[in-house]
Amino acid sequence: MRVLAWLVCMFLAAAAGASQGGRPGEIFQFGANARGLAMGGANTAFANDVTSVYYNPAGLGLLPAREVTFMRATLFGDATYDYLAYAQNKKKRAGGWGLEVIRLGAAAADGRDEFNNKTGGFAWSETAFGLAHGWRGLFHPDLSFGLKAKMLNRSLGSSSDRLVGMDLGVQAGPFASGKLMFGGVVQNAFSLAQGDTDDKLEPVVRAGVSYRVVGPLALSADVSADGDFRVGTEYAWGIAAVRAGLEDKQLSFGGGINFRSKYRFDLAMLSHPTLGMSQRFSIGYRFGARQELAQGKSPKMQAFASEYLANGQAELQKRDYLRASKDIDTALGIDPNAGDGSWRERAVRLRRLVKEMQLEAHPEDVETFLQDNPASFMAYTVVGAWLEGEEDRAMLLAHATAGTVNRSGAYRRLLDAMSRLTGRKVDRDSVLPTARLAALRMKQGVDAIYQRRFGPAAESLRDALWLEPNNAAAWTRLGSAYFAMGDRPRAAAAWKKALELNPADEKLKQFMAAQGVE
Repeated sequence: MRVLAWLVCMFLAAAAGASQGGRPGEIFQFGANARGLAMGGANTAFANDVTSVYYNPAGLGLLPAREVTFMRATLFGDATYDYLAYAQNKKKRAGGWGLEVIRLGAAAADGRDEFNNKTGGFAWSETAFGLAHGWRGLFHPDLSFGLKAKMLNRSLGSSSDRLVGMDLGVQAGPFASGKLMFGGVVQNAFSLAQGDTDDKLEPVVRAGVSYRVVGPLALSADVSADGDFRVGTEYAWGIAAVRAGLEDKQLSFGGGINFRSKYRFDLAMLSHPTLGMSQRFSIGYRFGARQELAQGKSPKMQAFASEYLANGQAELQKRDYLRASKDIDTALGIDPNAGDGSWRERAVRLRRLVKEMQLEAHPEDVETFLQDNPASFMAYTVVGAWLEGEEDRAMLLAHATAGTVNRSGAYRRLLDAMSRLTGRKVDRDSVLPTARLAALRMKQGVDAIYQRRFGPAAESLRDALWLEPNNAAAWTRLGSAYFAMGDRPRAAAAWKKALELNPADEKLKQFMAAQGVE
């Protein structure tokens, strides 16, 4: 997460210039729709819909579908505020883009000069345009990154100017089985001004967290570098939702209805310490199949995750472990339940193995594992055993891989990596070709039986069979070790396997019959 740490440092550095008072560009703090406003505006980590264009462009990295939203509000003093935004997914990978138009203005008023003489009417307005883009998995599979360019045109009477800025956003997660998200945004990280003004868009730095307590209940909180604290909650069930929030010690609440899974109508009630209560209404539309939306699915995101997972699995079979790890991580970063969630633990193990083998620093090793030879196929069995959590087997096979005729450093690095991952020491005497290592373990098992050390005998014979699973003699000896230990069911299973491989072993048949083993 070095990139995330770098972004956080950049956020904090930008915060040093943040003003504590009123700022030019407060139009970007008025809110995007009634849903977010009812939750106190605590949307830095929570937003992953069309309102991400406004609150945090990184939320577009997990945009579930194409959406449009509109809000119109009548403010105090006959001022009006309009917000319109559209966002859609990218075509070939996770992420999305969106645009917004915002207008804040007041009707014409009488102007007067320094002598209080009327000079004619004048109006005030601010119009902003924003274009945002979000990427998922650009730097890390659990990380979304976003950029937003925006322009604010202001006019007061005959005077006008223009302010231009750029926002940077990041979201990390979901963690904790898809419940926990973190977010951060620097509004106006870069800015410039045009026209007759000394104003400029000053940095606003905000960090947030959201947590889905249970299916319908979600909590979110934001804090900014200048001390602004926001908290919100949403409880949604069926087609309805209720919300409440707190911003700068002022209460907000509201609710919403999803109609036919496509249309959204939301209401927010906001309190002001001097002017009292006011309301906001917004409407939204989500494009897509109604049945999929009703079931809470994100078909495009699921398609991305499935495609990345399929690519990763194919690359794993081709023994391209570096690319496989990246694609599988990306799939699970998009959808933690990709592949029914069965790949989550294996993805972690593959990532750890790739890191320990330092494959990015050794591209020649990547090419070695891609070769069609016995050593690379043996290495594949090592990786498979490690992914399934069979650490003893993985370590044994790694010794055999390093002992093959091919003396490439890749296989030795695989053995050393497996040693660090499993916490087991490398046995230099066991770095042997497969057949020789199997014979060694077979001899150790037989010797242990004669010494009546049946537990170690079973372990050595098990190792021999991991290396040569069709060794009938090893299965016979293993059955004898289990029988001496009093484990008749496992002894019978081993002997039956030996007879499958060597049906002509009459002595074994007679012994089994004498012992009453079927």
